[in-house]
Amino acid sequence: MSFLPIISDLISPLRRLLGPAPPPPPTGPFTPTYKDVCHARALLRTLDLPTELVLQILDYAQYWPVYEYSSHIPREASAETRHFRPCVATVCYEAAIFDNVIYDDIRKSGERCQVKSVEFEVVSRDQGWTSQNTQGTFETTSWTEVSIMRDTTGKPHRSCNFTLEGIYDSPASLHARLADQERDWELVKRPESASMGPQDGEGHFAWYLQGNCVAAGNREYHVSWTGDGFQGNEGSGTGEGFVRELKDGDRILIWARAKYPGWQCHVDYIKIVVRYGF
Repeated sequence: MSFLPIISDLISPLRRLLGPAPPPPPTGPFTPTYKDVCHARALLRTLDLPTELVLQILDYAQYWPVYEYSSHIPREASAETRHFRPCVATVCYEAAIFDNVIYDDIRKSGERCQVKSVEFEVVSRDQGWTSQNTQGTFETTSWTEVSIMRDTTGKPHRSCNFTLEGIYDSPASLHARLADQERDWELVKRPESASMGPQDGEGHFAWYLQGNCVAAGNREYHVSWTGDGFQGNEGSGTGEGFVRELKDGDRILIWARAKYPGWQCHVDYIKIVVRYGF
C-alpha cells in the first residue's frame, strides 16, 4: 500500500495552518536605505556619542544609502574609427545620479549629503584583432571613460530635454556643441594629472574608466572610485578628483572610445552603483 496519496492530501491543510512560508534569505550584500541609516544613528546616539563620532563610525563602516543604475545596452553602443575619422566617441549611458528615490528621501528630510563612492561594472571589448604584438595586454586605444555634465543655470534637478546621441570626435566636441546651442549645460574638466593613455590632447573633459584588453573578446570590468582612492582591475583609471567634483544636479555620461584607424570599442552592459554619505 502506498502512503504517498495520503501524505499528499495532508500537505495542503498543513500549509494553510502554518501560513505562508517565510521569504528566502537575501543572497546579495545588504544595502541600507536612508531610513536604515537614520535608525543606526539613533541607536548610536543612545550611547551618548557625539554626532561627529556617530558619523565617523558610519563612514568607517561604509554604512551609506545606495542607488544602482544598470542597463543592457539595447542597441550595442560602439565607437568605430574610419580613415576619415581617426578618433571617435559615443555616449552609451547617461545617469542622473541626483535624481532617484534614495536621494529624494534625503533631500526631503532637509539633510545635505554627498557622493561617497561610485562603482562601475562594464562589459566591453575591442575589434577582436591587432596587427601589433599587444594581444592580451592593455596597451590599447579602445576604452571607456566618464564625463560629468553640469547644469550651468544653477538650478538643480532641471531636466535634460535634448538628445546626446551621435558620433563625436571626443567629449570636447559635445562640450562645444552644448555651448554653441546654448543648452545651459557643460562638461566639467578633470585635473590635467588624471589624463591617461590615449586621452592626451583631447581637452580634459572625461576621466579614463577602463581600457579594453587587446583582442580578448568581451570582458567584465569592475572599477570603484572614492574621494581619496580607487580600486580596479588592470587597465582601469584612477578617477582622480572625480567623486569630489560631483555636485547636486550633475549627470554622469559613459563614453565608448576608439582612436586610430582600425580600432573599435563595443559596450554591451553598464552598471553604476552610487553611495551617498553625510
